Amino acid sequence: MRSRPLSSTTSRPSRDHDNERGQILVLFAGGLIALLLIAALAFDVGMMLVERRDEQNAADAAALAGARYVLTDTTQAETTARDIAAMNGFIDSDPNEVVNVYIPPLHGRYVGLPGFIEVQIQSTRPSIFGGVIGRANWPIGAMGVATNSQNLTFPFGMLALNPTMCKAIQITGTGIVNAYANVQSNSNGSGCTSGGPIGFSRTGGSTVNVYASDATCRSVGNIQDQGSGSMTCTKAPGSFALPDPLRNLPAPTKPALAAAMHPVGHTLAPPRNCPGGSPAPSEGSPQVCALSPTGTYRNKAWVLFPGLYPGGLDVDQGTTAYLMPGIYWIGGGGLSVQTGGNIFTVGAEADAKASVSSSTWGGGVLIYNSKLPASAGGPITLDGSGAYIKLKAYHAVAPDPTSIYNNIVIFQDRTVTSTVTLNGAASVTQVEGIVYVPAAQIKLNGNGGFLTLDQVIADNYLIDGGGGRIDVLHGVGVDAVIVAAGLVD
Repeated sequence: MRSRPLSSTTSRPSRDHDNERGQILVLFAGGLIALLLIAALAFDVGMMLVERRDEQNAADAAALAGARYVLTDTTQAETTARDIAAMNGFIDSDPNEVVNVYIPPLHGRYVGLPGFIEVQIQSTRPSIFGGVIGRANWPIGAMGVATNSQNLTFPFGMLALNPTMCKAIQITGTGIVNAYANVQSNSNGSGCTSGGPIGFSRTGGSTVNVYASDATCRSVGNIQDQGSGSMTCTKAPGSFALPDPLRNLPAPTKPALAAAMHPVGHTLAPPRNCPGGSPAPSEGSPQVCALSPTGTYRNKAWVLFPGLYPGGLDVDQGTTAYLMPGIYWIGGGGLSVQTGGNIFTVGAEADAKASVSSSTWGGGVLIYNSKLPASAGGPITLDGSGAYIKLKAYHAVAPDPTSIYNNIVIFQDRTVTSTVTLNGAASVTQVEGIVYVPAAQIKLNGNGGFLTLDQVIADNYLIDGGGGRIDVLHGVGVDAVIVAAGLVD
């Protein structure tokens, strides 16, 4: 039998296997190179981490050593810090190393604070395997900050306590804010849904001026400065939060109902639900004491006395409330002074006149805005609108001239979240002392008028100048106290 010639297709399996083996060799070679690159970079990264750990240990040790002298001899503090860095192998004269010492710090949360020392160590190290990807060297750096101060006082004119709110200090409009001490937002801005983590914002035509020589505009989060206005203060984003200096201040004891109001320049009986009126104010069934100008009560003046006002107090349209010295415990409903109403503190009843312009400002009050079981906490609204609003801060003369409430003019209950509004509104509104609103927003508005304050502590701020001017004078106030010793950053 004649044999049949082999078909040309009998050689295909052999060639296909050869092609597959060639592809596997290429993939293996590529994978091996990738593994070698990863291993090489991992080795370099590991060496970098070791180097950074050594730098961090050296920076921390140098900062701690320098802190021993930072309060008494800054030259000795820097020399000691550099000596310790050198003992740990880091010398500024080495071309591949940089050792910087800053007193006060230039970076981190404690920028500009006296009594703190910052040591910054940086180096450039050659890569071992990174050259295969074109990386010949690696920059490495670490920083340590220390202090030897136990109680560092930090003055401020405005402090926003909210830790996360977007724009916890928000200044808009066209007015001017003049502060004579630091302005601080404790917010990291994490509540912002767009535009980044902004803790402090100034926009529009508003202007922010800080006049103390070493004062700053500080924020834990970013600071937004946009619009046609200006921000002349030194901006310090990324700052540390300040503690609330009044966080341990207890609520004043609830007093008895206030004594009957006295008329000034007339003989009318007090209005209903007001002290001395009929019906009298009642804690069990509180109603607002409304000094409203209806009928013969129009444009009348009254002397009010400290004590409990269970349903709140309204002063409206030309009516005048003269406040005698003491603590005014608002049990609910809040305090409202609007549309031409006047509120004025006096040191003695004889200082109150039928005409508020001829009365003598004096005395001192604490307005504590709270609530009762039968009366919810209400807002405080002091809206001048061409009237007189002049409140002097509480100061106990007897029996306790060192009262913990001295220099406080407004204190809102920590469980009351109603807004506090202070508005110049084409008038002169003067609120002397500390305004403390720890759980609520405070609105400050110039609106063509002139609003004067001393110090404000609030959860957050909304400030709309409206062509007016707001001065935060820091004539009286409390300082935040930072307890810090040793390594802090």
